Amino acid sequence: MNVILLSLRESPHSIKQLDQILTQTITTGLILTTPVWNCILRAYSKSPKPTIAILIYNHLIRSNSIRPDNYTFPALLRACSCMPSLSKGKEIHAHIAKVGLDSDVYVQNAFIHLYGSTGQIVDAQKLFDKMSHRDLVSWNSLLAAYCSNSALQIKALALFKQMVYEGIGVDKFTLVIILSVLVEVRRAGYGAVVHGHVIKVGLACILHLENTLLNVYVKCGNMNAALKLYNEMGDRRDIVSHTVLINGYVEAGFVDSARDIFDWTIVKDKILWNSMIHGYVEAKRPRDALELFMRMENEMVRPDEMTIVSILAVCACSSNLQYGRLLHRLILRSNMTPDVFIGTALIDMYSKCGSLDEAMLTFYKMAERDVFTWTAAIAGLANYGYANEALKLFDQMEDRGVDPNEATFVSVLAACRQSGLVNEGCLLFGRMVRFYNIQPKVEHFGCLIDLLGRAGLVDKAEEFIKTMPLGERPIAYKTLLSACISYSKIDLGLKVVDELSRLGSNDHSVYILLSNFYALAGEWSKVADMRRNLKRFGLAKAAGISSLEVKT
Repeated sequence: MNVILLSLRESPHSIKQLDQILTQTITTGLILTTPVWNCILRAYSKSPKPTIAILIYNHLIRSNSIRPDNYTFPALLRACSCMPSLSKGKEIHAHIAKVGLDSDVYVQNAFIHLYGSTGQIVDAQKLFDKMSHRDLVSWNSLLAAYCSNSALQIKALALFKQMVYEGIGVDKFTLVIILSVLVEVRRAGYGAVVHGHVIKVGLACILHLENTLLNVYVKCGNMNAALKLYNEMGDRRDIVSHTVLINGYVEAGFVDSARDIFDWTIVKDKILWNSMIHGYVEAKRPRDALELFMRMENEMVRPDEMTIVSILAVCACSSNLQYGRLLHRLILRSNMTPDVFIGTALIDMYSKCGSLDEAMLTFYKMAERDVFTWTAAIAGLANYGYANEALKLFDQMEDRGVDPNEATFVSVLAACRQSGLVNEGCLLFGRMVRFYNIQPKVEHFGCLIDLLGRAGLVDKAEEFIKTMPLGERPIAYKTLLSACISYSKIDLGLKVVDELSRLGSNDHSVYILLSNFYALAGEWSKVADMRRNLKRFGLAKAAGISSLEVKT
């Protein structure tokens, strides 16, 4: 029996191993001893098939072969939490009351955990309040219950404060729970307080806690505190510590600092390489990203799906079709499964690199497509002026039961704008709002106003702008003013100028548009004023950029 108990306490076990142990205990009759039974139930409750624990319990209870104790029910309630099944938990509650263990602290703690995992936070709090005796696990279970509900995470902070004031004491599980809340709610001040408490209770050198604290500082944007903690960790730092700090620097825009940490790290895993490459992609530094990817290959680190998607994004933003094709061949040679993420990235890359045929070929070869895949293909067709084909693909998408998102409607409205499909564009905009309940963003408004303006329907466009939120009107009015210039609508243009002045829009594009409009209206003194304003505020139009690929 001792051999079986030791084997069951070792973790983890596969289902096949557990089934073999269960068969052995049934054959030998050891399943009828409470310690073995409890260990079997506990092992299955932690396995991928927790339902088996419930089935074993039901079978033996019906046969009256064994009497459960206070270690039996926590394992069963854990199984209910993993399933998750509150109704099954309530059935077990009836059994617990029958054997008189409903006041046992271990059982009550398991119930708090069950209520928390099934979203019954009020029931968890009620049970906690009724408990005659609470241990640290009771407090941690309620704390975890509040943490599991994003709307109640602030209450978790209040509960932790109560624990400290009442002298309950904390352990590493308490601190990991509360730090995970701080990552979500982004409270830098609380992070420093908890950090102080970690030091006070003598848990400052536990690596998992330090990494979680590091993540709190990073998510709250306090990179100085994060770097200080990182340096204090010294030799305890692991790959997680490096990755957290690198991601923090990337999110803060300090890519070179992230690279310093990357270069100092001796042992690098795939996640670390991906984080640094992604950092260069986010910073729009494609050359650095490609250089790092080549170094990754030279060091024999096999790229994964995340690496490939990042490098395809680099090829797309730098219009590097040749390297994109090489990457596509690498995917095919390496037997990497071209999942929906890679497929979508390939479509986007080929579209932006000037090879729509290869983009659409990739699209039609894909076995699985999600909304982002359809959107990438529609955007590619729209950008090349194939509006009717883009609209047909949009219809196919709906017919396949894939609901479009905000980006899909931007793409399909852009297709209508570029081909002057006014009726189709207006119908699509209405469908987006009324059928799909998507709140229009400035991109949607801009497409529709530009569509109306290009069609000469400037008065209709003006009426439409009046329905927009105030903060989004300046961009719309700039689009309308451009249409007024194109169609020589002087009177409406003057009204638009007044609206732009009232809304306080003063970037360089507004002054250039106003200058062009006043020139059209023959107001040369105002043209000179606009030019002077551009010089006075140091505003300048960004230089255009062209690129070409030289074949050697």
